[in-house]
Amino acid sequence: MQKIIKYLALTCITALSCIGLQKFCRSKTDGFAESKIHSDMQFHQEFQTSTLSVDELQKIDTILSQPFYYLGKGVQCYAFVSKDQKYVIKFLRLDRLCPSVLYSQISLPSFLKKIRDERVDRKFGELSRDFISYKIAYDLLKNYTGLEYIQLNKNGPINKKITLYDKINVLHEIDLKPLQFLIQKKADLFYVGMQKILDRGDKDKARSLITQLVEYLCLRSSMGFYDKDPDINTNFGIQDEVIMQIDVGRFRHDITRMDPQLYIDDVIRITDNFQQWLEARDKGLSDYLLSEIERIKLSKLKNNEHKNC
Repeated sequence: MQKIIKYLALTCITALSCIGLQKFCRSKTDGFAESKIHSDMQFHQEFQTSTLSVDELQKIDTILSQPFYYLGKGVQCYAFVSKDQKYVIKFLRLDRLCPSVLYSQISLPSFLKKIRDERVDRKFGELSRDFISYKIAYDLLKNYTGLEYIQLNKNGPINKKITLYDKINVLHEIDLKPLQFLIQKKADLFYVGMQKILDRGDKDKARSLITQLVEYLCLRSSMGFYDKDPDINTNFGIQDEVIMQIDVGRFRHDITRMDPQLYIDDVIRITDNFQQWLEARDKGLSDYLLSEIERIKLSKLKNNEHKNC
């Protein structure tokens, strides 16, 4: 009896140790593993991007001819920053959204098959919405999102292996051919970049960035796009003193947002926290933000009246 108890106790300790080790490793690596950025996903024409020119291919090759270091993770991606600190490569966390082919083909009783198929369809719907958002950001808003390249279908034109260092500095040689990923310019988070400008007292540049932000938000809406997660603090950045939308996975298309009467209200709501942030630092810049929104509001509404005449 004692031997059985000892055996069970040892088994439990071993199992708990393995679980603990697994959790420890996950916490140290932020959960990143090469298996999580691979998928069995098939080709989808709606996710295909335009062919790159020779010059564009050369530029991407140059960007990727340097090591990348772990930067962090979001809901959708693992991000690595280039050695020169100019670019970020984002690998999509496809383990969350792409059930394996084996999972999709397992023979199940009809009631379980229905549950499984509904789950697969739901996950693909989520993935499709994200991928369409990346396409919008790359094809239509590239100048405002800093995207240099996106590969949403496997086996794209980038036939290259790159060097990654994960969070615990383990080296990975990653073949990009079978992966889905984004390459984007690196930017300071918006408030960080703005604070740097305020610290050096460059109010002309601060006003320029405020105008850029308001005009971009209006432009985006006038094209019929909006952002489901419009947090300026986390989703926008400043790169070479130009605003840039960092998070590009939440764009949605809605033609009702093209009405200036509606999207100006959106701009006021989206910039409210920023206005309060400015208010605490420089009342003049806070007032400038409000005046820019009002200026563009009057301009857009006037143009809209002319179109309706």
